[in-house]
Amino acid sequence: MLIPPDVPGLLQDAVDAGVTPGAVLAVGDGAGASELLAVGGLRWGGARATSDTRYDLASLTKVVATLPSLLRLVAAGEVALDDPVGRFVSSAGWFQQPSLADVPVRALLTHTSGLPAWRPLFAQVSHRATAAAAVLQAPLERPGELVYSDLGFMLLGVLVERVAGERLDAFARREVFAPLGMLATTYGPVAGVPVAPTEDCGWRGRVLEGEVHDENATVWEGVAGHAGLFGTAGDLLRYARAWAIRDPRLLPDALMAEATREHARSADGARRGLGWALAAAGGFAGAGATGFGHTGFTGTSVWCEPDADRVVVLLTNRVHPRRQDAAGIHRLRMAVHEAVRAGSA
Repeated sequence: MLIPPDVPGLLQDAVDAGVTPGAVLAVGDGAGASELLAVGGLRWGGARATSDTRYDLASLTKVVATLPSLLRLVAAGEVALDDPVGRFVSSAGWFQQPSLADVPVRALLTHTSGLPAWRPLFAQVSHRATAAAAVLQAPLERPGELVYSDLGFMLLGVLVERVAGERLDAFARREVFAPLGMLATTYGPVAGVPVAPTEDCGWRGRVLEGEVHDENATVWEGVAGHAGLFGTAGDLLRYARAWAIRDPRLLPDALMAEATREHARSADGARRGLGWALAAAGGFAGAGATGFGHTGFTGTSVWCEPDADRVVVLLTNRVHPRRQDAAGIHRLRMAVHEAVRAGSA
């Protein structure tokens, strides 16, 4: 039994407490065994959530689309991790010291570039080209310090597109999703399938359903390095398993090992590989966690524990119909991971 009998109650309690309208949990091992559990609805009082429900993956985009796309270019010899940004965009950080042009690709992947965590680009620009220009001219604030940065992954998306000569969605679909059979994973807009709605967006004037929640991703036409993907729990489980077993269909073993070792650590103990968050005290995977994973603002997460031969995906739309404090989803993630871990002990 991959999902212990107490886990459905944990998810239902979260729904009853108003943390999220619904949730889909998937737990699997490296051999291909899996169990999926859906609780609650797509929206409050709406149709039931199911294993076919597409969720806005938010920042899981960073590690599900952008990271593997970039690393496939590394594997092909088109990019090196220590290449500076200026190799690909000579005007980056123009007239600035320190300059973004001198920042290595590795620092973007480890969130140590010095780029700020976030900027309201959606309130300042309205096109992909001007969004890219804004990121390329963003001043560096604390180079070398671990500061989780959406802008850094926006820039990584730009680099993938410049090197590959095509948009990130097309490259990721062909080079990442298709080889693993991730047929339900795509950038939006998504229509004609069950989709969990997200926020009642004040400035867009509607409840977002199949349309990217992240405001800055709208400027990138929904296709950005930091956000924009939609997918199912089953597809995310396939992806997590590929990392857990170092599936050569995705990347060479050495690159996957490099991505999942510690490259940076913050003053509060947060640890980072390339893109991935690593197990640390107080992390969302709970006490006793090993391995690596990532979260998304909308209420999504994935965790890989190769040592325990286990991968866990939890998808929710906790921002529907409005965003709220993240404490509830953090507690739910920790409780679910700890219960799954205890159930297999």
